[in-house]
Amino acid sequence: MRLERGMSVAELGRRTDIDKKRLWYILDGQREMRVEEFLKLCIALKIDPRSFVTREMVEKVAEATRRSTERYDDIGI
Repeated sequence: MRLERGMSVAELGRRTDIDKKRLWYILDGQREMRVEEFLKLCIALKIDPRSFVTREMVEKVAEATRRSTERYDDIGI
């Protein structure tokens, strides 16, 4: 997306306030992206962050939440 927008890594770093070296590592897959970095990149690249969420992700979170709340119900909390 960065390349489609004609944006250099340095420019993307400036727009997101992410250190250029760290950004290179993230884009190269050598570092995991923090949530706030992901959101900053989405804003800078004008991408809706919800477009990355799949139905499967939603279902997994819903199931994990259901199991978690059932455990608390079982112990009376």
